[in-house]
This record gives sequence, C-alpha cells and structure tokens, in this order.
Amino acid sequence: MPFGLHLFTRCCACLAAFVALASTSLADSTGTGFFVNSYWVMTNDHVVEACSRIEAEGFGPAKDVLRDPESDLALIRMERPFNGHALPFRTGRPRLAENLHVLGYPLTGLLSPSVRVTTGSLSALDAFEPGDGLIQVSATIQPGNSGGPVIDDHGSVVGVAVGYLDRSTAQNVNFAISGEVARDFLERRAISFETVRIEGRLNEDLPDVIERAANATALIRCSGATRPATEGRAARSSRELVISRGRDVIGYDYQFIRNVTAPGCMAACESDPRCLAFTFNLRHGACFLKDNGTLLVNNADAISGYAERLARDILDTGFTVSADTDSPGGDYKRIRAHSFLGCLTDCALDARCRGFAYVHQNRDCWLKDRIGRIRRLPGVEFGVR
Repeated sequence: MPFGLHLFTRCCACLAAFVALASTSLADSTGTGFFVNSYWVMTNDHVVEACSRIEAEGFGPAKDVLRDPESDLALIRMERPFNGHALPFRTGRPRLAENLHVLGYPLTGLLSPSVRVTTGSLSALDAFEPGDGLIQVSATIQPGNSGGPVIDDHGSVVGVAVGYLDRSTAQNVNFAISGEVARDFLERRAISFETVRIEGRLNEDLPDVIERAANATALIRCSGATRPATEGRAARSSRELVISRGRDVIGYDYQFIRNVTAPGCMAACESDPRCLAFTFNLRHGACFLKDNGTLLVNNADAISGYAERLARDILDTGFTVSADTDSPGGDYKRIRAHSFLGCLTDCALDARCRGFAYVHQNRDCWLKDRIGRIRRLPGVEFGVR
C-alpha cells in the first residue's frame, strides 16, 4: 500500500515518534531539495505545505508547486534554470548493506547553511510493513534534511530523506521515501527525469560523485508557514509553551534569575516577548531564559519549556548530561577551542560517538566511542546517549 502521513501517525503511536525533518521557526522553515531536471526540484510535501513563499537558495522564488501529500513528495518549478547535472534515478531497488549517502542542509538554525553529507548503508527495504514505500538507512538524518537526495556510490538517487524515529526511542533509525515512489510521482505529473542502471557504470572517485550531487542539492526556504507542534510526552501551557520535565533546552541564555520557583520561571518567560524557551534547575532554584532553543538533553534536575512554534525545530538528542562528571577512556577525537553546544552537536552528528566530555577551563571537547566507569570530575560536562 502507498504510505502517507497517516502511516507515520500510526507508527508514532506504536513506536514512540516518527519525526519529520523540516527545520522550522515562526517566520521561516527550511528543508532540502534536489534538481531532477533543469527547472524542477523535488522535496517533501511537508517542507512546502502552507507556505506563502517558497524559495530555493540561489535560484529565486518558486514559479509553481506540485504536491502529493499521500506520498509526502512535492515538486517546485524554479524561475531560474539549473545549469549543472541534475540527479538521475537508479532503476531497481538498492541492495541490503549497500553504501548510501544522504545530502542536505540540516540544523540551519545551528550550523552554517552549507550542504552536508552523511554516509551509511541500506538497513531495510521496507521500513514498517511490506510495500510501505519507505526504506531504512543507517546514514544519520537530522532536522532540515527533509527532501534531500539519498544516493548510491555512483550518484544515482535511491530515495528521498523524510524522517527518523525519535532518538529517545531508538538510535540511528532513519527513513527515506523509496526511489520507486519518487519516480512514480514524476511520471504521474509528466515531469522529465533521467534514469540509470547500476550495471556497467564506470567507477568514479567518491568525492567527485558527492561534489556533483551536492551541486544539484538546494536549500529550500518556506516563509509564512504555521505548523502544528509535535505531539508527545510534553504538555502545553495556556501560553503555548511546551513543558517537559526531566529535560533541558539548549539555547542562548540571555537572562539568569536566582531564587525563583518553577512556576515563577515559566511566568517570567511567558511575560517576556523575547523569551522562546526556559530551563529551571530544581536543585539550585535557578531560572534560565533563552531567546532560542535548538537541542534537548535529559537532565533529572530540570524542567524546561519552549514556544510551541519551535517544537519541530528542536532536536531531541537523547543525551543525558551531567555536570562535574567524566568517564575516563574511549576518547577517539579531541577538538580544541570548542563550545559546549558545539561539542554536543559534533557528538550527536557522529554515528560513532557514544558520549563526550567538555572541559570548561581549556574549552576542550573529547568525543568517546565507549563509556567506562563514571566518576566525579569538577569542571567537566559529561554527556552520554
């Protein structure tokens, strides 16, 4: 059966949370698309729904949009043509364990708006049930990757990035709409595209393949969209703050309030137009007001809230972060002169990373691929997922 958003909702109820991947804010949301010919860009339908203006970075505003909510695919016709090589679709299905690469513009509110690539393999030909039109990949997918191409080692499209399971439920379980579903959408709309067969293709150096695919991958901006907040464990306050116990919102702290209660902290955020998120520390009675929010981490001492409109923009990392704690050993990478937020993000985006230690005094970030005995160590922020 063809899949649609109804399937995602059913799987949310069964498997905890399927997360769609547009990266959103009040006035602007972003996703990814790729050229299938000189004028048409393919992306996800949920990237362009309810947008008053759609633009592909570097190619101007959209001239026309063709949507298919059932398959969660959309096509955007650009005013300005793409003069490079559009991405061809591979005929036939990829094979289990085959190398795959996801290109896109993830976390644009946190990272620089440049194309990024993650590499993994094909984990399953059917994500939730036979014939559901989704493939499962191990290549990490993040908010903002929506609509990005999933390609093989030859640069042929085998899928369109669409979502992942909530990181607090399962690690590194990512999904793409199959190339077969995408090709069917193009054929039904009579949009021209190229196909290639894997047999007999000449091998190229992978960096050359990725570079060519990156040139055909575009950052999609949607203006004026209003999107519902993600449903889940959190409850809403009367002022449209999503409240979450036992978790901390990572963002820019612009105000610190001492000796306040949790309701007082929430009220301070609700009454301040600048405040989009807050964290209240139960142990110290401390309130942190934030003008943005990008990540969620587990913290037993925290009660947090964030504006409902940020719900899809905040990445639930699944990390548990502890102050003045470390786990010696397992260090495979050291990053100097770093920030705590950057350290957490680098670990979250690296499939090998199981945890990190951030040393405030010298701003060192240590990424770890195994976690040993945990001990107290003042001045170190330790995160594990």
